[in-house]
Amino acid sequence: MNGKQRMVEQSKQWLCDALINLMTKENFQDISITEIAQTAELSRKTFYHSFKNKEAVINYLCDQLFDQYFEQLLQQKPQVGEMMLKTTFDIFLNFWWQKRDLIQLLIRQGLFDHMNEIWQQKAIPRYQRFAAPWHVQGTLTQVNYVMAFQLGGLTNILRVWLGQDNPEPPEQIRDVMLLAIRQLADSLHTD
Repeated sequence: MNGKQRMVEQSKQWLCDALINLMTKENFQDISITEIAQTAELSRKTFYHSFKNKEAVINYLCDQLFDQYFEQLLQQKPQVGEMMLKTTFDIFLNFWWQKRDLIQLLIRQGLFDHMNEIWQQKAIPRYQRFAAPWHVQGTLTQVNYVMAFQLGGLTNILRVWLGQDNPEPPEQIRDVMLLAIRQLADSLHTD
C-alpha cells in the first residue's frame, strides 16, 4: 500500500471513528455528513471521496469487524468433535465480547440487523475457507440456507447477550450454547 492509499484508509478510519463518536450522543438518522466530517476534522469533499453516504460508513465498519473476526476464526486449528465447536464458540464470544460497546451501540441505534445482513453476505463466500465438520457440502442455495440458520442463531445470541446492561462472561454463554447443542444432538438419537 502506497502513501496515498494509506491516507485514504486513514481518512476512512477517522470518518468511521467520528460517526461512532457521534452515535454515542445522538441518533444515527439525525447525524449529518457535515457533522461527521467536522468531527473527523476532514472536509465534506474528503467524506464523499471516501463514502457515498453515512450508511456506507456503517458498511465499512461492519466489513472491518467481520474481516477481523474471520481472520481470528481462520487461525483456529482443526479439532475433533466437540472441541472444535467449543473453540469456535470461544473465538466467536471472546471477539464480540471485546467489541461489546460497539455492538451495544449498534443495537441501540437500530443498526444491528443491518450488520447481520452484511455478515451474511460476507460469510457465504468464505464458508469453504473455514473447515468445520458441521459445514454442509452442497449447492450455493443450500449453503446460503445453512449459513442463514447458523448465523441467525449466533447473531441472535449476540443481540440477547450483549443487548443487556450487564452481560454474562463469554464462558458462561459458551457453556449454555454447548449444552443446547448436546441436547439437540441427543434428541436426534432417541428411538
